[in-house]
Amino acid sequence: MIKMNKELTGFASIDKPWLKYYENGAYDRANNIPSNKTIWDVIEESLIKYKSIPVLEYFKREISREDFIDSVYLWARSLRGIGIEENEIVPIYGPFFPDIFAITCALNLIGATPYFLKLSMSKKDFEKETIDSKYAIVFDGMWSTVSEIFSDNRFKKVIVVTAADSMLRPKKEIVTFLNYMEQVKNKSLVPRNNKYIWVDTAKQMADYYSGEVKVPFKKNRTAFITSSSGTSLGGQVKGTMATNEGAIAQLYQAENAGIHYYPGDKCLTNAPPTASTSLNCLFLLPVYKGMTLINDPRVNEQIFYKQMMTNRPNVALSTGSIWESFFRNVEKDLQRGKNVDLSNAKMWIIGGEGTNPKYFKKWNELMEMCGSQTPLFSGYGMSEVFSVLSVETIESSNDAKNKDTSVINVGVPYPGVNVKIVDKNGQEVKYNERGELLINSKASMKGYYNKQELTEKAKDNGWIHTGDVFSIDEDGILYLWGRVDDKTKLLNNYEMYLFDIANKIKSDKDVADSFVNAMPLEGDEISLVAHIVFNPNFLGSREEKYKELDNVVKEILPEGIVIDGYKEHLITFKCSPTTAKKDRKGLMKELDNYIKVFNDQVYSLSFDITDDNYLIKRYELQSDKVLKRIKKW
Repeated sequence: MIKMNKELTGFASIDKPWLKYYENGAYDRANNIPSNKTIWDVIEESLIKYKSIPVLEYFKREISREDFIDSVYLWARSLRGIGIEENEIVPIYGPFFPDIFAITCALNLIGATPYFLKLSMSKKDFEKETIDSKYAIVFDGMWSTVSEIFSDNRFKKVIVVTAADSMLRPKKEIVTFLNYMEQVKNKSLVPRNNKYIWVDTAKQMADYYSGEVKVPFKKNRTAFITSSSGTSLGGQVKGTMATNEGAIAQLYQAENAGIHYYPGDKCLTNAPPTASTSLNCLFLLPVYKGMTLINDPRVNEQIFYKQMMTNRPNVALSTGSIWESFFRNVEKDLQRGKNVDLSNAKMWIIGGEGTNPKYFKKWNELMEMCGSQTPLFSGYGMSEVFSVLSVETIESSNDAKNKDTSVINVGVPYPGVNVKIVDKNGQEVKYNERGELLINSKASMKGYYNKQELTEKAKDNGWIHTGDVFSIDEDGILYLWGRVDDKTKLLNNYEMYLFDIANKIKSDKDVADSFVNAMPLEGDEISLVAHIVFNPNFLGSREEKYKELDNVVKEILPEGIVIDGYKEHLITFKCSPTTAKKDRKGLMKELDNYIKVFNDQVYSLSFDITDDNYLIKRYELQSDKVLKRIKKW
């Protein structure tokens, strides 16, 4: 780590104060990427370098690096034999299995582009995002979701992958049988005709191709397309295109950031690569760094804890919602007197929607209590820069502990990355002032797939708009406040960020978490409602607490504006099954069971929907009823 003593100008993009956390020259080395290599070239070199370390474990089956290389070249010949040509866009739909990882690398080898489709899309989006494709790879267990799309005559061949393809026997027979029974029950069997090729048959197609499979390097060729969650596009599927140069830049940035990915260590790879974060951080980067992937393609809160305790990975990455569930289970096991050993943790990372400082501090206390020598690291990324923009270092984490903020920090920018925070006029603001974060990086996207107009809006003279509100301090530590569009107009067109109101509510010692939504009413008015999760040790009067919170938010709300109702949620907010993030949109659909206290009278608030899809408030007096107390779980 190099400490810089130069005088600061006040502008982060000029000073780059975060570079003091990295070795001298890290910024330049991170930008010195090869000009004639594909991502497969770089990965293959690493596979050869760490040849004694298994590349992957899949339900107890180890796959060596040598076997994986052979599998990639076998698949390259197979894909050519099937008819896939250079520059083809090949959709991939389903979880990530060993064969799909090999196919991904093989597509890069032959100059084609895998497009990892979001696991929940409308039919219209599926058709739009696959309009240029003639070949696809589909998981048979999810065939019923996409059967209509991939049965279209424009698809010449569809490769069908099952969960059992890379398993050891007899587990393979068991899983195959269970999958078969589930398919029969759902009437979702893939048709049995020449258009649909199962993995074993597809591999035999390699015999039909004897030509050269590796294509010459082509500058700015699209290496991957990831669909991501579409947050920065207002819910649209992104289809973010990353080039070979951009993907390699990410690897070089991580290398020079000194992140804790070490040869021979294990990385849990449980998330699908529909988002670039999982593709980069859980597949490409650990392989590049000589790690072994623990491939278990199941994502939910309950399974994650078992995955972590059973596999004991050194590296793991998940959203705030998943980590929240994980640490609840840690606490439960500790309360039961069980020994919880987290000493294997080297780089466990929280990304996605992050969390709040209260939770983050508590989780790191649990990490230390259970033997971890490193904290839970916070980071931030987006598919537009092929994943990571910033992550904590040990030193920046220690520096941040001494700073009292109402939001979590997400570390410092990677070496090779430049950032600036701008106001609504596009002018860079100074340290500790808020605005939209812009990024400049060699890892920046080529653009959005078939969305030229949106691409032009996202890119601004080399800078990428994040759509997120940030501040940055004199140490170069970034603080994430919320989305730029997470705001509402109050009286006299006064605009206010909803996350500021929620953060004010969370400042109360008895509140663990909160969301504030602006419900649209008739006449262009809005109704502010707050969703609350109380701390588990709070057993006081909810009515009295809601009155207190009214006074708390009064400090920041314009005169005449109040919270119209509060709704309590047990333990945590629900998270989306496709993004593993807290489901903010789902909360907007909750129209009843809000509580409001007027003049010591308790009312319930609900909303009626008009024909124009606006809402009407309706209060009902509840003074004769006693609100149920929430028992400690």
